[in-house]
Amino acid sequence: MVPAGQYRGSLSAFRRLLPGLALLAGVLVFHHRVLFSREWTIPWDFRDYHLPLAEFMARSLREGRLPLWDPYTYCGVPFYANIQTQFAYPPAWLTIAASNLAGGRHLLEFLEWHVVLHVFLAGLFAYRFCRRLGASRAAATFGGTVFELGGYFASQTQHVGAICGAAWLPLAWAGVIDLSKNLRLRRMAILAAALAMAVLAGFPAVTIVVYVSAFLLACVLALWRRAPLRLTVWTVAAGLWAACLAGVQLLPAMEAARLSTAYARGEYAGTGGGVPWVGLLSLVAPHHNHIFDLSKYRLEWNPTFLYLYCGWAGLACALTGAAAARSRYRAPLVIVTVALGLWMLGESTPVARAVFLALPTWLKSPLYAEFAMPAFLLGLAALAALGAERLSPIRLRWLPVALTAVTAADLVWAGSGRIMNTVRVADEPAATAQQFEGSAETLEKLRELVNQSVPPARVEAYRDSMRWANSAPMTGIPTASGNDPLAPARILAVRKLFGEGRPWLRYWELANLDSPLPALLNVRYLVTYAPTQEPAVEHPVWRRVADLPGHQVYENLRVLPRFFLVGRVARARDEREALARLGSGGFDPAREAVVESAGKRELAARRFGCVRVVRYEDREVLLETEADGEAFLVSSETWYPGWRAWVDGRPTPLHVTNVAFRGLFLPAGRHRVRMRFEPGIFRYGLALSALAAGLWVAAVVRGARRACARRSGQPEDGRMAWRKCGSA
Repeated sequence: MVPAGQYRGSLSAFRRLLPGLALLAGVLVFHHRVLFSREWTIPWDFRDYHLPLAEFMARSLREGRLPLWDPYTYCGVPFYANIQTQFAYPPAWLTIAASNLAGGRHLLEFLEWHVVLHVFLAGLFAYRFCRRLGASRAAATFGGTVFELGGYFASQTQHVGAICGAAWLPLAWAGVIDLSKNLRLRRMAILAAALAMAVLAGFPAVTIVVYVSAFLLACVLALWRRAPLRLTVWTVAAGLWAACLAGVQLLPAMEAARLSTAYARGEYAGTGGGVPWVGLLSLVAPHHNHIFDLSKYRLEWNPTFLYLYCGWAGLACALTGAAAARSRYRAPLVIVTVALGLWMLGESTPVARAVFLALPTWLKSPLYAEFAMPAFLLGLAALAALGAERLSPIRLRWLPVALTAVTAADLVWAGSGRIMNTVRVADEPAATAQQFEGSAETLEKLRELVNQSVPPARVEAYRDSMRWANSAPMTGIPTASGNDPLAPARILAVRKLFGEGRPWLRYWELANLDSPLPALLNVRYLVTYAPTQEPAVEHPVWRRVADLPGHQVYENLRVLPRFFLVGRVARARDEREALARLGSGGFDPAREAVVESAGKRELAARRFGCVRVVRYEDREVLLETEADGEAFLVSSETWYPGWRAWVDGRPTPLHVTNVAFRGLFLPAGRHRVRMRFEPGIFRYGLALSALAAGLWVAAVVRGARRACARRSGQPEDGRMAWRKCGSA
């Protein structure tokens, strides 16, 4: 027979677990197609952008390499510096490790679980936040359900970083509430950890929302005398601590942004974007304007930002909570929610539009007003929890439970299985490591072509799918193109000389088949759609060499090797002058190199020679060269800080060559050239994160020891109390 005390303890433990189990069940039901059937998956950017990055990272780790450099995109880019790769995000490493342990062939399914479990985490942290506001377990579970199954997480699953970053938002808000009650270092450390994870999750627009909304909450609490004024200072300190914790990712990302086109978006951002007023209709009518049926959708805005539905019961309880909740945090929460709603509306409101236009260009770039959605909806969810609590007198304690069940069913019916979060694989095959847009043969044959040389030759799409550029890190088919927010500015400047695109975009497709620059970039093959058996391209320089399912492949007859020697060097004072030289009709990349910042030395080489590639890896290149006179080694490998070179074991300076690439001078004779990527900023960021993490552990351990000592009645530094707490 089970003792009564033990039975009551087990029942109490089960009651504590019940909210988490309910929140998990809601998420699993909502995403059941994606999680439990391989016929369904998450649409759009999930596979077109995030899966290739995850596959590259997983493959690198399986092969024992740290994924610092991606040689497949834009002639080479710093993988670790792209914050959207989640290179330093601990949950991403756990996901990839689990996938690799399972054989590595089903990363897509593991990535789906990665996203969905973050949705559950968001609900769990929202539950914690509602509890901090004074809601009961049942009411807090209702609030967590409204948040995790509501508009934001239902509509933005394609953006892995946006989902992961928003999951930490309620924990950050809960951290502010905890800190408002007691300004202790341990509580500041928890807030710092939540903010740091929001940074490492890899979506700057959401990270900014998490930071700003947490600080806004602290300010409102202080102004409404719900916390001391010092709370704002402590919150800022927590933000700085978080930045240091994320230094291993933040410092390289800042360097990459400076050298990329990231800040250029601010020049074309218009008046700031945001959710239009019509989007508010979804609070009561989730199916408005056919946002779930793109064949009937006629509005000008992205339909995924027009879905804010949090359930009829959720909205009614939120209005009740805003008007009549008994929590001391009601007024501050209402103010914060309204302010975040205005931010979310962006250019639809005169104030937000004026503020955005007054910002400097570099700050406009990462700001997307529509991504204030999760903060606005978290405010509604918390108010809904307080409203449910207010509607639950002593005899109706079951009401929040009923509201949770009804709202979960409502939100699953309204948002689950919609085009914005679920798609049939057969309808949108996209690209994976095994097939390209449904054809394994296409991928296999193109790999055979490019792998005839070492390193593999590069491929360009010509009137073909952008997925060739997006999927390059996953398929292993190199390209001189790409489609990334952190596109290297110099590479795009070169591509604009022979490609076409829009000024605010980072994808510039090859357009001028007469240009010698694709040959300089080692573009050997052209892939184009083939609606008929007739040649899609008729040009003397491009020869048709293969017919693939739905595509034709052409070979560039004047392609240059990835590494070669030239006998003439032209000096350029800066990038603009170098670009002018490359774009001139007299530039011959096979005979001449344009070199920047080479000092006062007379730059003149006399003879040609040969280059043999001994070893080519992601982060290291080993070459053997031979020339009977001084020569200049030209490469179509991207120049970037951190690349170093040695000639016969002696350090040799690398020069910015042909606007965007690496090159160096070689004396006459035979030489062994080694290039290696050793970014110093990665080491500095790692050291900063390690130092901040050490301080974080010390603060948490010290705080836990003091808490144990207070509970046991021992002095706060008593080790005996610490041992008693640990044994308990």
